[in-house]
Amino acid sequence: MSASNPSAAKPPARLRTHEQVVAEIESRLNSGALKAGDRLPPERQFAETLGVSRGAVREALRILEAIGVVEAGPGSGPNSGSRIVTDSTVGMGMLLRMHLQLASFTETDLLETRLMLERLACRKAAGVATGAQIYHLRRLVDEMRSAPGTAEHHQLDTAFHVGIAQISGNGLAAALMAALRDALHNAMIAGFERLDDPVCTMATLTDEHELIVDAIAAGDGGAAADHVARHILGFYRVLGFSEFS
Repeated sequence: MSASNPSAAKPPARLRTHEQVVAEIESRLNSGALKAGDRLPPERQFAETLGVSRGAVREALRILEAIGVVEAGPGSGPNSGSRIVTDSTVGMGMLLRMHLQLASFTETDLLETRLMLERLACRKAAGVATGAQIYHLRRLVDEMRSAPGTAEHHQLDTAFHVGIAQISGNGLAAALMAALRDALHNAMIAGFERLDDPVCTMATLTDEHELIVDAIAAGDGGAAADHVARHILGFYRVLGFSEFS
């Protein structure tokens, strides 16, 4: 008889108690028993239901809060306790930044992913944008023209691009877009401030935003996608990203 495979004989790793709590919350999210904005059971009740200690529940909630899945409601009363977040963008952005630092992927990976999302969002937005949504984008462009500095301009720039993703109707694309912008925020601001003439660059970017809005308003998704690609690649070249030259 041949020797058995040692790895095959290993029992499956047992979850630590706080991991059981995390797994239970994930299961409830997957099943629809929990959804965005829902409040979690009180710690004592949750611990008794799962047969774990309150300390395990607290540890699980700390982890989920750190990665942006739940948020704590301090104090007591009906608004206290933890609940599932309604906006996962902050948590997604933090995870992207951490994995960027761990070299799980490169800054170029993030930028290329953003470019693909932007092209898709512009194509879809051009087919569905309402007059009110177009007006909102144009208002952002007008505000960019009077932005007092690079930080304010960048904030409006983010609102513009995330806004297009939201108009497209693809909720995941919008969340990823916001997370990508958040993950790249510091690098973009630092690069902006190193420019010899940031005011001129801001004016050029704003003109390019206007072209994007014009194409979306005209229902020309191809032109909108081409405009946003030139806009993004041109800015990365100005910032010195050689991969895009």
